[in-house]
Order: sequence, then C-alpha cells, then structure tokens
Amino acid sequence: MHQAPDKTRLGIMLCLVALFMFSTQDAMTKILIRDFDAAQFVMVRFWVFALFATVLAARRGGVVAAAKAKRPLLQIGRCVLLVVEIAVFATGLRYLGLADMHATFATFPLMATAMAPFLLGERVGWRRWSAVVVGFVGALVIIRPGMGVFQPVVLIPLASALMFALYHIMTRLGAQADSAYTSLLYLGWVGAIFSTPFGIMAWKPPTAESWMYMAALSVTGLIAHMLLILALEYAPASTLQPLNYILLVWATLMGYLLFGQLPDGLTLIGGAVIVSSGLFVMFRERVRKREGG
Repeated sequence: MHQAPDKTRLGIMLCLVALFMFSTQDAMTKILIRDFDAAQFVMVRFWVFALFATVLAARRGGVVAAAKAKRPLLQIGRCVLLVVEIAVFATGLRYLGLADMHATFATFPLMATAMAPFLLGERVGWRRWSAVVVGFVGALVIIRPGMGVFQPVVLIPLASALMFALYHIMTRLGAQADSAYTSLLYLGWVGAIFSTPFGIMAWKPPTAESWMYMAALSVTGLIAHMLLILALEYAPASTLQPLNYILLVWATLMGYLLFGQLPDGLTLIGGAVIVSSGLFVMFRERVRKREGG
C-alpha cells in the first residue's frame, strides 16, 4: 500500500528535523565531554529515556505487556552494546570534530550489510559486496594508515560504527520476536541500570550551565526519537533510510558554526565515497525486495 504524497512529505520533514536534533545532541556532547566523563551524562540521558519509554509503553498497551520480551537476553545485550557505543562515540568527540566523527561513522550501514549473511542469513549479492569494499576504501582514505598524519584516535569512530552496526543487526533480530515498545522499554531501563554504576563512579558536580546542557541533551533525544516514530507512521522506512546521511551535512555545519572546525579535503572525499556506497547498498536492497529475491 502506497503512502499519500502529502503524508510522505510530512514524514520526510519530520525525519529531517529529527536528524537535525541528533546533530545538536552531538554538539552538546562535544561541549560536555570537555569537562565530564561520558559515563556521567550518558547515565542522565538514559534515566530520562527510561521514563519516556515507560510513559510511551503505558499509553500503547501497558508496561507489563511491553516488559514481557520473548528474547530478553538479546534485548539486554543490544541495550548494553548501545550504551557502550554512545560512550565511545562521545569520547571520540573529545578528540575529533563532528564532521570527522560522522564521516567515518557513516560506514555502519556497510558493516551491517557485511554482517547480514552471517548473523541474519541474508544473501548479499556481488554488487552490494562491491559497494561495501568501496565504502571501506573511503574509510581508509579518511583514516590514512601508514601516513604521517595518522592518529590512533581516528579509529574511535570506526569502533563506534562497528558496535552500532552490530546493535542494528541485534535490533532487527529482536524485532522479529518483540514489539517496538518492548525494545524501547528495554533500551531505556537496561541502559539506565547498566550506565548508573559507571556514571556514579565518574560523577563530578555539574555547574548550572552543565546541568542545562545535560537537560537539553536528554530532552532533544526524546523529541528526536518521537519525531522518528511519527515519521515512520507517515513514510516508509525505505524512503527515510537514505536521509540518515543528511546527519553528516548537519554535523559539518554544526562543527563549523560552533567550533570553527572543517574536515580536510581527503576526509570530504572519503566521506563522499562512503555515503555513495551506502546509498548504492540501499538502492540494491530496494531492487532485491521489489524482485522478491
């Protein structure tokens, strides 16, 4: 069933606003990571998200029903992985610019495609495998191993992308058994509980300004997630998925306007190669689904 054009356009607009809000989150994270350990504000962020997920689950069938996961260990594992990934990404922002982080992090859809045959049993044809290889060549252009400009910190967004790709795969496996509200509820509470010991150990009394940033970080995350949920109600996921690369554009603008940082030429070239490869993979997935193969 096709979505009405007006509804699809609304879904696209909501998705673009959500992505902009995610980029503002990254900017606030970059400000906070200067003075605080990532564990501290990740803990605050997940406790706020846990309350949001609880309210949402209560309005959509009940908290008790949502808490009954058919694959609880999978749900717990994916949630713990995301907490670690967010902390690693935040730590990377201490050393790298927003655009530099996102240029390499954009490899995660390619990594997920490479994992799909082994973890999901999906067939990946030679065209998509070729796009994955080309995308990783783009990552090598950014990382530049063996060159004098190489810094080990550039591997942080690559590690973050690998964890997020695995999280994406685990989320798809969980979606085969549990509802979206179960996944959200587990994400909120497992994330909050797992991050709390680390957040307490790393706790440093925030200033009024820091509290403001932490509150804004948490609230913008909630709003962005709500906008994405609404966007998926108005437009199909296949239409919205390619828009994720707009995040790299937002990150570049934010990095320049707020921090005066711009990626160098090779990073821009590598990022363009990665984005092009990712878009081609998405295109081939749509063709495969349309052909029923």
